[in-house]
Amino acid sequence: MKQLKLSALLVLLLTCFAAKPYETKRVLVIGDSISIGYTPYIKAALSPDVEVSHNPGNGGSTLRGLESVDKWLDNRDWDVILFNFGLHDMVHKDSSGKYDVVNGKIAVPLKEYRKNLETIADKLNETTAKVFFVTTTMVPDGAKGRKTASVIAYNDVALKVMKKKNIQVVDLYQPSLVIHPNNSKPKDVHYTPKGYELLAEILAKEIKEALKR
Repeated sequence: MKQLKLSALLVLLLTCFAAKPYETKRVLVIGDSISIGYTPYIKAALSPDVEVSHNPGNGGSTLRGLESVDKWLDNRDWDVILFNFGLHDMVHKDSSGKYDVVNGKIAVPLKEYRKNLETIADKLNETTAKVFFVTTTMVPDGAKGRKTASVIAYNDVALKVMKKKNIQVVDLYQPSLVIHPNNSKPKDVHYTPKGYELLAEILAKEIKEALKR
């Protein structure tokens, strides 16, 4: 009789565990080539407990964000969403599509950038995810199609939008001022693998903390 009771208890426990399978946490990273560069390191840092996805291809400017955010969300339940726009909004190109900070037209002026960010933020806030905006990393002197000072202006607008929309911010701009010089090519906004790894460490830490709450 005692053995029968133990067997019944074991079956009950196994049934309980089967009814409550382990749920993998899901993280979505939205952004441009910089985020494409650091996402694999975020995946490595959070594996195997967290599934990390990046929007297909380059997220581009907020114009592409407006067009694609619903597709990127893919009707999935995300636990954390990181997003950034900026580098492609502040780029200057001439009528032929060549980079030109002197005579070229800026892709998305600040006023439009603000409006676009607000719309995207509202869309992300409709999800059940913990949403974070990631500030835009530095632009070195001489970078093609971009002005160094533009980053501060675009980040300033973004910070005001995120405060208004009650979205937390992860700052990569200040760390990038230290990381970029020794982990990049001259006049290039991109990073070496080590540079991306260092940026990812900052983001992975924030994601881990968010998933605990």
